[in-house]
Amino acid sequence: MRIVLVDDEYLPLTRLKNLLEKSNVSGIEIVGEYTDSLELLKDIEILQPNVVFLDIVMPDMDGLALGEKIQEKIPDVEIVFTTGFDQYAIDAFNLHAIDYLLKPIQIARLEKTLERLEQIKNKVKEIKPRLTVIKLFGGLHVVLPNGQSQPIKWRTSKAKELFAYMLEHKNEMIFRDTLLELFWPESDIDKASKQLYTAIYTIRKTLKNYGVEGVKISSPLLSSGYKLVVENIVVDVELWLSRLKSLPPIQQTTVDEHEQVFRMYTGDYLGDCDYLWAESERERLRRLWLHYAQQLSEFYIRNESYNAAIKVQEKVQELYADAEDNYFTLMKLYELLSNSAAVEEQYWLLKKMLQEHLAVEPREEIEVWYRRWKQANAIIQVDAFN
Repeated sequence: MRIVLVDDEYLPLTRLKNLLEKSNVSGIEIVGEYTDSLELLKDIEILQPNVVFLDIVMPDMDGLALGEKIQEKIPDVEIVFTTGFDQYAIDAFNLHAIDYLLKPIQIARLEKTLERLEQIKNKVKEIKPRLTVIKLFGGLHVVLPNGQSQPIKWRTSKAKELFAYMLEHKNEMIFRDTLLELFWPESDIDKASKQLYTAIYTIRKTLKNYGVEGVKISSPLLSSGYKLVVENIVVDVELWLSRLKSLPPIQQTTVDEHEQVFRMYTGDYLGDCDYLWAESERERLRRLWLHYAQQLSEFYIRNESYNAAIKVQEKVQELYADAEDNYFTLMKLYELLSNSAAVEEQYWLLKKMLQEHLAVEPREEIEVWYRRWKQANAIIQVDAFN
C-alpha cells in the first residue's frame, strides 16, 4: 500500500507517520510526505500512491480542493481526510473520501481505516498494470510493465541523442531551428531539415516497437517545432529527485527510507552517452548524490554503525573510483573496526588510482595519517607478540 501524507504542520505529519509504522497492517510504504500542496501536485503522478492522507485546513489550497485535483490526476486513489474540525465531514464524503479522521488521530481509529483500505484492496480483482519506466541513470534504457529491462536499440545514434534531448525538455516547445543548429550545424537547411524529419520518424517507430506507448511527439506550431509529452511513464531521474526532495530528516526511524532513495541512483545521468548538452545536468545530479551519500555516511558514523557507513562508501567507490576522499574515509572506517588488511588495501588502491589517472601521490594529509597509523599498528603488533 503506497501512502502519501499531506499536512501543513510537521508535528501532525510525523505523528501520523509514526502511527502508520506501528500499525499491524503489513505492506505499508510511505512514498511521500508533504507540507506544501503545490509540491505534492507536481509529484503525485510520479509517486502513484494508492492512498493519500490529506489535511483539510491548508494555507495555500484547502484539502477538499486539493483532493479533487489529486483524483483528477489519479482517479482510483483513495483519500483519507484528517482535520481538527468536524464540520467538513459531509464535504469530505461528497468527494468520495474513504474515511475522515479527527485529530489527534488515535491508533485504534487509524487501524479501522487501514482495515477498510485493505478490504478495498483485496476486492480489486484486476491488478493495476505497472507503468513503463524510462531509466536515464547509468544509460538510456526502458523497463516495460512486465518488469523486463532492456536497452533500446536505435537505428541511428542521432535519433537516440535527439530523443534524450527532447526527453530532458519534455512538455516544452522546442523550436526546429534550435534542433537543427544543435544536431546538424554543418549541414545546409534543406538537408538538415530532412535529417530532422527522419530522426523524429525513427524515434516514433522505435518507441512503438518497444511498446513505449506513453511518449508522444507533436508539432503544435505546424513545422516550426516539436513537443515531447509523457503520459503514464515514469522517468527514474524525476522519481529520484521527487523522493529525495520529500525525504524527512535522517534518523533511526527514517533511515530505511533514505537507504531506498540512496540505492535508486545507479550511475551517471545518460552515463553511456557522451553528450555535451547533458554534461551540466550529469554533473549536477552526480554532486547531489555524492553530497547525499556523505550525509548518510556521516549519520551512520555518528551512530557508530561503521559497517553501514562502509557500504555507503563502497557504493560511492563503485560508481566513482576517482574520488580521493572516499578511499581516505574507508581507511579511517576500517581502522575503527581494527581491520588492518582493509586499511592497507584502500591505501594501495588509492595510490594506484592516482598514479593511473593523474600521475601523483596521495595528498599530504592522507600520507601523514597513514604513516601514523602504520607506526601505531606496528606498536600494537609488537605488544601483542610480547
